[in-house]
Amino acid sequence: MWTILFLSFLSGLCTPFGALLVLHFRTLSQPVLAFILALASGVMLTVVAIELLPASIKSGGWWWFALGCSSGLLLMSALGDLWRHRQGEPSAFDHHSRLKHTGQFVALAIAVHDLPEGMAIGAADAVHAQLGIVIALAMALHNMPEGMSIAAPLHAARTPRRKILGLTVLISLVTPLGTLLPLIGGKISPTFSAFVLAFASGAMLYVVAHDTLPESWQEGRKAAGLGLLAGAGLMAAMARLHSG
Repeated sequence: MWTILFLSFLSGLCTPFGALLVLHFRTLSQPVLAFILALASGVMLTVVAIELLPASIKSGGWWWFALGCSSGLLLMSALGDLWRHRQGEPSAFDHHSRLKHTGQFVALAIAVHDLPEGMAIGAADAVHAQLGIVIALAMALHNMPEGMSIAAPLHAARTPRRKILGLTVLISLVTPLGTLLPLIGGKISPTFSAFVLAFASGAMLYVVAHDTLPESWQEGRKAAGLGLLAGAGLMAAMARLHSG
């Protein structure tokens, strides 16, 4: 139990590690920012397509996936409306405000997504310790670009570095928390698992469609295209490693 929890904790720490890679640079040029945001978009879209969607449908079927995904989309949309109501209409956003908004929503979506990831590590370890280790490694490798995707827009919006690092450290704790749930609570119902996975899918799809992809495209189309392909390729490689 303690071994897999420690590995899950290290996997989560790859999120602030990715943020540190971004914070190493004093400023981010528009092409670099576009590439990082598109990289995160590619990672998140591929995670939904090849991990979350199939796992949710396998656990609960299409109906539970549709319910969970739509719930995630609606919640993120409602949170977005609330944020815009407090901050002003989109037309009033300056560049820094828009980037800060993007970073905050990416952070929220990744936190929601990391919970079922952690649960997957714990559930896999219950089946076979080696399988839990492999999944923890795969999660660690794709947590780095996720940390970069949180840090990049916030750093470009001149958010203090300590706040960015603190936020990503807090998000990193969600992964071991998710791992702990099946370890102490026993078997999780397939229906609940299906809903959580689908909810994470909806949250991530909203952020990609509404924030990271449009923002990356606006910062630089060529860099965004390269980043999108790189993110999708990275996660496809991780999925192949996982299946192997």
